[in-house]
Amino acid sequence: MSFKWHPDESPPQIAEHSKAKLEVLRRYLRAYFDRLNVNPQREEFKLDLVDGFAGGGTFLDGSNVLSGTPLIMLEETTAANERLNRNRIKPLRIDCQFYFIDKKAAHTDHLRKVLIEHGYGLDDDRVIVRNNLFENEIDNITRSIRGRQPRAGRAIFLLDQSGFPKVELTLVARIFNELPAAEVILTFAADTLVNHLAETPQMAKAVVPLQLSESQILDLIQHRRGYGGRAVAQRVLRDHVRTMTGAIYDTPFFIRPRQSRRALWFLHLSRHPTARDVMIQRHWDIQNTFEHYGPGGFRMLGWDALKDSENIPLFQFEEFHAEQMKNELLDSLPRQLFRVMSGQPVTIDAVRRKLANKTAARFSDLDQVILRLVGEKEFDVLSPEGKIRSRSLRRLSPTDRIALPSTLWLPGFSRRSLDL
Repeated sequence: MSFKWHPDESPPQIAEHSKAKLEVLRRYLRAYFDRLNVNPQREEFKLDLVDGFAGGGTFLDGSNVLSGTPLIMLEETTAANERLNRNRIKPLRIDCQFYFIDKKAAHTDHLRKVLIEHGYGLDDDRVIVRNNLFENEIDNITRSIRGRQPRAGRAIFLLDQSGFPKVELTLVARIFNELPAAEVILTFAADTLVNHLAETPQMAKAVVPLQLSESQILDLIQHRRGYGGRAVAQRVLRDHVRTMTGAIYDTPFFIRPRQSRRALWFLHLSRHPTARDVMIQRHWDIQNTFEHYGPGGFRMLGWDALKDSENIPLFQFEEFHAEQMKNELLDSLPRQLFRVMSGQPVTIDAVRRKLANKTAARFSDLDQVILRLVGEKEFDVLSPEGKIRSRSLRRLSPTDRIALPSTLWLPGFSRRSLDL
């Protein structure tokens, strides 16, 4: 759905699926600030926030005015500064710079008007508004971020495009190459693409920004027609996006607009497992909004909010499904651990990094299941010094190592999975 703004007119009415995206962004920014500023000795925190399709800054929700993504970024930064300094002896200075880009002059004119009404300065060292295509601004933006943050380069890019062809995956790859600590949140009309895949010159041209070859298009069509339908095709497409952008971790929110019934991806891409864990927690925080297909363990086929195969169970982010997921993990995690370990102890951090994209589990969920398996003598946990830790251990450290028990059972099998 495409929204239109004009400085002399009221903002557009917001759709439910767009409200869901705004809620995810707001909650993620709040958790991001909190997670990265737990050290009470920290004196400064720098972050650059980029909205590549900024729009006009506000929406109407009935008769109420609702903050759009630029205002959410500014509001959450202000709120974080107040919240994080509330009980600190040593004050924390949050230094954020904002880049709001939109190709339509009427949109940026409306946005400037909104920002002034809310007391924000324009085109200074903090808030930059540009009427341009995002791809024409990316070099200037990354150069500016590197200048402000030569070491960390910490940034969040929101690319809330309509459809799927407006953001080339090569642009996202450039962001990660220039700014390895950056994160990208990309809106992607996954259902529209998968539903309309065809072996035609028009389709080949349409998917150029996605770097899909003709053979890959054919493979996706075959996946769509086979077991699992769109869910499998979407999983393959997820892997492709992650590979072509250079992102190591992806967290896909699937949102279904009521008008079209075609699911959208609100796809979070990063190179850091902590960023992925913060985002997956938002799935669990906002229950009954996001769903995917699969049992939640390591056999899930993809994430979706539209049921396209009765053979694939629907997983929702509720506590009932959390317990189902943990039971599934009790059976499937041992085999995964054997593969990660290859006969040698590995750190908990390495396990998290290897398994993050394969399950709906939070790191805390994985830790709980590992501790239960340790309590059942299927694995040992070693301290960084190599000492076997107690089987009644209640908390894991990223530097702890998981190892095969002194009495090894059948490699790759769980006692539980064999009903022993």
